[in-house]
Amino acid sequence: MTDPTAREPLTMIRLAGTQAEMGAQHGRLVAADAARLLAFYRSLPERALAGDMRGAAGAVGRTLVRTVATTWQARLQRERPAELAARSRAFVDAVRAAEPSVGSRRDGLLAMAAMDALQNCVSLVARARLGPFGSPLAARAAAAAAPACSTAIAWGDATDDGELLFARNFDFPGIGVWDVAPAFVVCAPAPRVTDSRGAASRGGAGGQRYGFFATRGADTPVVTVVNEAGLVLAPHTRWHRGVSFGGAMIVDFVHDIARRAETLADAIAIAREHPPSSSWGLAIGSAREKTALVLEAAGRALEIVRPAPGASFLVCTNRYRSAALQDGQVAASPAWAIHSDRRERRLRALVEARTKPLDAATLARFLGDRVDPDAPETGARRLGSMLAQPTNVHAAVVAPSRRRALVGVDRAPSCEGTWAELAWSWDGPTGAWQLGDDAAARAGFEARERTDIAAPHDAATRHVQAAARAYESDHDVATARVEIERAVAIDPDDPSLRLAAAWLALADGAHDRAREHAHAGLAHETEGYRREQLQAAASWPRGKRAHVNLMMTDAYA
Repeated sequence: MTDPTAREPLTMIRLAGTQAEMGAQHGRLVAADAARLLAFYRSLPERALAGDMRGAAGAVGRTLVRTVATTWQARLQRERPAELAARSRAFVDAVRAAEPSVGSRRDGLLAMAAMDALQNCVSLVARARLGPFGSPLAARAAAAAAPACSTAIAWGDATDDGELLFARNFDFPGIGVWDVAPAFVVCAPAPRVTDSRGAASRGGAGGQRYGFFATRGADTPVVTVVNEAGLVLAPHTRWHRGVSFGGAMIVDFVHDIARRAETLADAIAIAREHPPSSSWGLAIGSAREKTALVLEAAGRALEIVRPAPGASFLVCTNRYRSAALQDGQVAASPAWAIHSDRRERRLRALVEARTKPLDAATLARFLGDRVDPDAPETGARRLGSMLAQPTNVHAAVVAPSRRRALVGVDRAPSCEGTWAELAWSWDGPTGAWQLGDDAAARAGFEARERTDIAAPHDAATRHVQAAARAYESDHDVATARVEIERAVAIDPDDPSLRLAAAWLALADGAHDRAREHAHAGLAHETEGYRREQLQAAASWPRGKRAHVNLMMTDAYA
């Protein structure tokens, strides 16, 4: 889709049976969308790490990244739990039967480990002291490693009914892929017979029932997941040198906790059984226990971050908070720490400043906040260290004890514009329904759109979205620059737009225009780091090559 406003209505899906049976059911229901998703993930590592390289050097760089990533993906596939590997095979086979363009089963399965491979490739660069970690010759890793995602979990006296609420932004360079067709998928695993009387094991054969928010076509319980025991889970990218070549894929790590864990202690024990290969922070809220924690993982290392004593909320972004894992954490640019730390501070401040107990709509509005805590006087921004990122392709506030959620169903940033109020039953027929279908309620789903929760997208935001899509998807500097210039024309006083416009102008060789943007931005920018970046753009030497990847990492921060 090229129309930045075009989207599909929320799709609600229920699957049942063994993991393999559910994979096959899902693949048949979403084959066309899955083909699009698998193609996107198949090339993600090379696009992210070498997509801006041109000519012969670009071809060599992309081949190198593809070779390393594919080797890592194949290793991770070999170590998958048998049931979950069977689910993925059945899913890919069902998609291939309907969409032959998907290619081989192997290609489809490798695509499911793309994020693990991408993060681990960045960690390899850090270990070797390459790129922004030691030499300017391999700076591509900086843009690929831009931090993303924000979560606030509240309970007890922090919420209006005392029940747990879990608010989560998913920021990811998948504009036009992840945000065009939101979906909620319920899985009802078939029970395993464990004795002669046919009694099922605790939680059932493949575990208890669970649901996951995704884009239609993704068989990946890994973005925002809720189970019938009242646990809600959301992984957050981290960057650490301690990744391992083997270990669990993130999709299996979260999937296994979702289907097996009933308590936070269960989640910790399951995580220790088969830790993930890559570096993650997994935020988990428990409705039964009315508390939360973050599992911080870096390869074989696993640490637990809990709320402060007496606290009734916990926030999570993209930096390690356990002392043990802060050693070895990767930070290739000051922008990385700024981006994550300020989103965390702003989200915490919003919760702490509440004048009444929180409800789901209030938390949803927090996810769309545009204020940098170090420059509140500047007002709303469209880029920078704020919660409503242009790459926000999923936002949700889940009330697990009530089986209800608010989910952003608009185009990125999905935390703005139209939301849907969703309720579901764990029981019901298998199949797929869209918001507005009369049959959805009979199938155990209730959903209605709401436009009274967050601000609508304004024209400048639409242009920023288009610029982010062009840059993140194709490293298309010319298109990104045109769209940012259009956003600047609408709101010339937003200094965050001026910084992005200056960097893009430099990358396009337009030094005079870059200086105009830099000076205009300096007239309004009050935050120190960005003022330094604007000053650097204003004094950029003519003839010096501008590396847009590093620049845009700073612009996003």
